[in-house]
Amino acid sequence: MKKTLIALALATAAAGAAAHETFLKPTSFYVAPNSAVVVDLLNGTFDKSENPVPRARMADTSVMTGGKVTKPDAAQWSDTATTSHLRLTTGAPGTYAIGLSSKPKLITLSAADFDAYLRHDGIADVLAARTREGAAKTEVTERYSKHVRAVVQVGGTLTDDAAKPLGYPAEILLLDNPATLKPGGTLRFRALLRGEPLGGQLVYASSEGFHGHDAAAHASKLKMRTAADGTGSLTVDRSGKWYLTFINMRKVSEPGIQYESNWSTVTFAVR
Repeated sequence: MKKTLIALALATAAAGAAAHETFLKPTSFYVAPNSAVVVDLLNGTFDKSENPVPRARMADTSVMTGGKVTKPDAAQWSDTATTSHLRLTTGAPGTYAIGLSSKPKLITLSAADFDAYLRHDGIADVLAARTREGAAKTEVTERYSKHVRAVVQVGGTLTDDAAKPLGYPAEILLLDNPATLKPGGTLRFRALLRGEPLGGQLVYASSEGFHGHDAAAHASKLKMRTAADGTGSLTVDRSGKWYLTFINMRKVSEPGIQYESNWSTVTFAVR
């Protein structure tokens, strides 16, 4: 019995280690022009970060408004024990898309831990394929990277920057400006992989304070699958801070690597 409990604890810990989602979460999603705003980089869940992200892992940080992109410098970043923080000063009114893309990293798990991680993070298609194929019970090495965005409204001028890509390997674009939405409204989005529409992708959505994510399986407020053109939509049933997220994982034929995944999140707020 004791050995079983230890094995279960180790499997859960391994799945949790692989299951950190990453979010850009500003202290406020609605700010005045020419004002300071802090954007937290959460590595864990939407409600709690477990550790800061080293600068060496960051491939790109961008801020786009009016179709123009600026690049914050390293001095604008700082860390606490659990969270990285980006300090920005807004400029002219407009809708700002703030993005960060990480460099790829490798992780190796046992077959059992890998399947537990797929189950925990809702990567259902890969888990189903491994079950159908009778995947070998050998270690699995995955190469993963994360690409995150936040949409901040500065002043009253609305621009279409939330719908424009930053050129990251995976992105979720908002086809409706969150500043135009009210609770009960519909938000359309498009998922991209390497700049192309990502059809048939499972996408999850939830809001701050929703606690449906447990140790056994991925549970979010909403789950949907994109159409062939990468689009989807959801009903935003309440005001507050929201996110959309997906993990696109595919087999690769490279020495020592079995899977590659690109994680994408976008955060926004509805008033």
